[in-house]
Amino acid sequence: MKLNERMLELMNSFLRIGSVIVVLVLEMVLIISPVVFLQRSAISVYLNLQLFSVPLIYVMVNKEPRYKLNWVLIIFLIPAGGFILYFLWGSKREFSWFNRRFRRAEHEIGELLPIRMETETRCYEDFPNEAPLGRYLARAGYPVYENQGAEFFPSGADMYQRLIPDLKAACKSIHIEMFILDRGSIWDEVFAILKEKAAAGVDVRLLLDDFGSLKTSTPSFRREVRASGIRLVFFAPINKDVLHVSFNFRTHQKYILIDGETGYTGGINLADEYFDRRRRFGYWKDAAVRISGEAVRSMEAAFLVMWQVCTGQSQRLPTALAPRVAEAKAYVRPFDGGPAKNPDNPVQALYDMVIDRATDHLYITTPYLVLDRQMAASLIRTAKSGVDVRIFMPGIYDKSYVHAVSRHNFGPLLRHGIRVFEYQPGFLHAKLLAADGALAICGSVNLDFRSLWEHYEGGVLFTGGQVVEDIEATILDIQKDSRELHYEEWKRRSLFQKIVEQVLCLLAPLM
Repeated sequence: MKLNERMLELMNSFLRIGSVIVVLVLEMVLIISPVVFLQRSAISVYLNLQLFSVPLIYVMVNKEPRYKLNWVLIIFLIPAGGFILYFLWGSKREFSWFNRRFRRAEHEIGELLPIRMETETRCYEDFPNEAPLGRYLARAGYPVYENQGAEFFPSGADMYQRLIPDLKAACKSIHIEMFILDRGSIWDEVFAILKEKAAAGVDVRLLLDDFGSLKTSTPSFRREVRASGIRLVFFAPINKDVLHVSFNFRTHQKYILIDGETGYTGGINLADEYFDRRRRFGYWKDAAVRISGEAVRSMEAAFLVMWQVCTGQSQRLPTALAPRVAEAKAYVRPFDGGPAKNPDNPVQALYDMVIDRATDHLYITTPYLVLDRQMAASLIRTAKSGVDVRIFMPGIYDKSYVHAVSRHNFGPLLRHGIRVFEYQPGFLHAKLLAADGALAICGSVNLDFRSLWEHYEGGVLFTGGQVVEDIEATILDIQKDSRELHYEEWKRRSLFQKIVEQVLCLLAPLM
């Protein structure tokens, strides 16, 4: 790369990051200025502002009570500025142009995903305890498919061995959606294949979240990708939506879809650490699944909805595949969700219903544990009913402030019999759930506010079959490398830790 090109690239990176910093500084000025003004003004001005702000925010926040309460507390702590902060960081109003566009795209593309009642009925008959959950998801527009091919990968390295041959065999389309794409050896190898396929006439599309991939999306990267024939778009570009620059309202979905017949999803982004090529926070433990057959059509629908939202161009699903021989009493149901669907977000409802319906055991792995009151109550109620509930967290964490909130949440869970484990070799990033030996989930969903309320997420619900067994076995293997925490140990935290955790819990909506 020539020196002047390198300088231009650095300047662009500084400008993009600098624009975010400038906006954040302006936001802080807007927040602090009212505080200074109120300090010099009469108490009546403060009271009038609070009487106006608190009820309005409480009505507008269409989320669970704790989320509302946290915003009310932020407003009290930052008079007037808290009201501005909500609109800059915390709001995505129901009738915004983005949400309207999202719902329109979902309606247009979702019409091509018929619910086959004969398949639904077989699933309900084979697994009657899961029937209410299945009926809810079917009515929300997520069909169940008889498992025509599914494989679970307990690490990125395992997934890589299957992914590369699949990409090389593509003959019609390769559609990729990622929260994070980081340049390194993995991207170099995947990009070489994508360039070759695009040159051969394959429809290659790459959809990246602009905030998650901020470091990568330089002008030279965009030019290089587009010059190779790859169609590249960014979700919610930060330079076009500066009033909502935040970690929230992003697409956290991860899809690699090939020829409409093979689909990968899970917690794995296109970056070296996810494939054990680079060590960050110890060993990076992740997971993914590979789906083949008709069920990939639902994953394509989720991708095309995002593509239509980003481009404004109407999309159509490819022709449905002919049914193939399926694994007996094994079903897959891809799902997705996000803030455009609040307050009835299928992702949040799915996890609540799975927790409530567990009868023997429930195992969950998550890198973050920032629970709303409803989910915390569901977990505790399930444990009190005699279900063996275990939650697995990282032993080495990537975000100390989120870990502090997670640690604060351990207490009520441990006190009521939920077992909590910390994975010792490194950072546990896998987002897995297994219940009763009959049901499992692999996807992008963390147990935190952002995944359940603010991010666009996706995954696959498995009912019966080999993948359910493999996910449960993997979680039990994780337990072998984990240290169990106990309630008495949790209570011995220092006073300083307790104070920090309490303060950070108030800011949970911003995490």
